Amino acid sequence: MPPSHAAVVTNWFTSRWEFGPKVNIAPTARDLPFPAPEDVRGAYWRGEVHLVAEQPVSSLVQAIAHEAVGHHGLRELFGADWPHFMGQVVNGLLAGDPGLKQVQGHIRATYLNDKGEYLLSARQEADEVAAYVAEDMVCFMSGTIKPDRPWTQALAAARGWFLREGLCLDGSVTRSELEGALFLASKKMEGWPWQRATRRIGQVLRACCTIAGMSKDDRYRPPMSVEESERLLRSEEERLESVALWKGFGKGLLQFFLYAIGAALLIFLVVEIPFLRWIAVVGAGCYLITLIAGLVSKR
Repeated sequence: MPPSHAAVVTNWFTSRWEFGPKVNIAPTARDLPFPAPEDVRGAYWRGEVHLVAEQPVSSLVQAIAHEAVGHHGLRELFGADWPHFMGQVVNGLLAGDPGLKQVQGHIRATYLNDKGEYLLSARQEADEVAAYVAEDMVCFMSGTIKPDRPWTQALAAARGWFLREGLCLDGSVTRSELEGALFLASKKMEGWPWQRATRRIGQVLRACCTIAGMSKDDRYRPPMSVEESERLLRSEEERLESVALWKGFGKGLLQFFLYAIGAALLIFLVVEIPFLRWIAVVGAGCYLITLIAGLVSKR
């Protein structure tokens, strides 16, 4: 289709995103800013989505979901924990989850070089599995990512994240949990209610500050000197450093509370369930014996 038509379809699908990635449309694969096969539909490159207009409408919508939600959305949702989540998807593939294995079969038949050699590593394969699952979740009527049981699967994804990151338990991700995570990623790109409210309040406050700082003689004010420019840049750098510091402090505090809740829950289960209590006692005894043996061997 022409790039103008592709832009209309793309805007329809991405119009509800408050925090989505930048989407670029190229007429053909040859017009992409990086080397790509002739049959490529899109790509996620340097934090931006690149789409090829030369494809059917249904394929274009699936490519948007693939690149924007599957690749970008999950990275934004999990942040620094994204590699760990991909590792759990790999575990789900190794465990033989039927829904994931079906997608894996399609990927292993697609990502081959001219010699028939498979091109993807385990993490890259998991990344592509997630992106292809996002394609399967597209609702063409509403232009959204929608699993069969949206909030039930979203809760399962949140529970899995808490078990892995809060209680440091290893495990595998199922197709249902992956769909829940993709649904949450799309909702985060649309913007949670408090994110939209914060953004609007920030826009109003910036407009008010701009108006309050204006005067009738602003247009006659001389240009800013080099010293004033440097002072302004330094103050902005200090402000950004302060914001980053407080964000890091807030994230650390949140992690501390999550770990504390997880530890309290674990202690409660050990105290209330006799079987777990005996397991904890035996584990602690084995740990102490290992620790003492290590100290003796060092001497």
